[in-house]
Order: sequence, then structure tokens, then C-alpha cells
Amino acid sequence: MTPHRASWLIMLLLGSGLPPSIGYAQNPPGQALTLELLQRIERLEAEVRQIRGELEIQRYQFEKPQQERAATEYPASPPGAVAPVTPIQPLTASAPPPPLPERTPATPSSSAPQVGDGTEQMDFDAALVEWREGRYPAAIRAWQRFLNSHPNSPRAGDAQYWLGEAYYVSRDYNAAKEAFINLGLNDPQSTRLPDALLKLGYIYGELGDIPRAREVLQKLIQVYPNSQAASLAERRLQSLR
Repeated sequence: MTPHRASWLIMLLLGSGLPPSIGYAQNPPGQALTLELLQRIERLEAEVRQIRGELEIQRYQFEKPQQERAATEYPASPPGAVAPVTPIQPLTASAPPPPLPERTPATPSSSAPQVGDGTEQMDFDAALVEWREGRYPAAIRAWQRFLNSHPNSPRAGDAQYWLGEAYYVSRDYNAAKEAFINLGLNDPQSTRLPDALLKLGYIYGELGDIPRAREVLQKLIQVYPNSQAASLAERRLQSLR
């Protein structure tokens, strides 16, 4: 991110772009159907985010055993070492491959690993499981504990974003706004920033601050024109006119 982008972002997140709004905007009668459609879209987006979280966990569960098995079967040779020559053995019938290990079903929250008790990756995965299972209050606590236990983690930005998402789907818009703003202030290089700005635009709209919602969404389109978040921002701007 260029210094210009970063300075704009900080000014926007701190609310210096527009004066604070007073009161809540009233929705004209003609917007009732539009608001209902937007709520449906948001529910679908929440389902998509949950599916993405499940895919991220499944990919990790699939890749980790393969990496561990490869490290065991093919240990790294020291630099300059020559691989030993294996004598040719007579052809024999190969043994059938071992059966794949059965997947362990997800355990209830009470038996799930607690964030802060293990490694950084384990703590992140434990919080992601709570999110995937739709236990949003538990996910909020798990992401908060992760950020407290691993404030300098490379995944702290991701954790901050998922914390905001958990607040957002719980309709705690003020807490979600604070979480997304903290992501931008603490990690302005985060790849999650376009999505966080999109959600900020949504949140300002939900709170009735339509001018601020327009400002955030327009700046998102300007700074990240080729992102998926920009496409969604354009759609939301049309409904705010």
C-alpha cells in the first residue's frame, strides 16, 4: 500500500472525512423491498463466508498429514550428500495401499481445544472451528483470546477480520465497526482490507449514517477497483441512492 493510500485510510477510519451524523435516516416507503432483498443477500454472504471457513479448515486437515508423512518418509539430506544406490530387487506383487484414516467428526464446543492452550496454528484453528459451527459468541471469545495470546502473529490480521465478521453476523454493528477499523489501523497492508471496508460501508448503512456509508464504499471502489469487494460496493451504492 502506498503512503497516500495509507494516509487516506487512516483519515477515513478515524472519521475525519465527514462530520459525525446526527440521528438515524428514515427509510422511504419505496425502499422496503430493496432492504428485504439486501438482507437476503447478506444472509447468503454469511453462508458463503461459513463455507469458505469450512474449506480452509478441510484444506489444512488434508495437507497437514501429507506434509508430516513426507517429512518422515523422505528426510532432507545434508548439503553435498550423495544419495545411496539402492540395489535392484526382483519384481514382486505390490502390497495394497494402506486404508485412508477415518475423519474424526467435529467435537462439541465443550471438548474443543481452548485458544491459548496450544500453538499459534492450533489456537487459530480452534477459533475457526467455532466460527464454522456457527457458534458466534464462542468464536468472538476465541478470536479475542488469539489476538491477546499472539498479538504479533502473521495471522493477527486474519483473526481481527474474522472477529469483525463474527460481530457482524451477530448484528453487534458497533463492535464489528471497531474490529474492522482496528484491522485497518493495525495492519493497513492486510489482504482482508477491501472486505473490511465493504463491511464498514454496510455497517454505516445499517446504523443510518448514509453519507458515511457512501464515502467508504466510493473510496473502496477507488482504491481497490478490481476487487470483488468493489463490485459488491457498487451494488450497495445503487441501493443507497
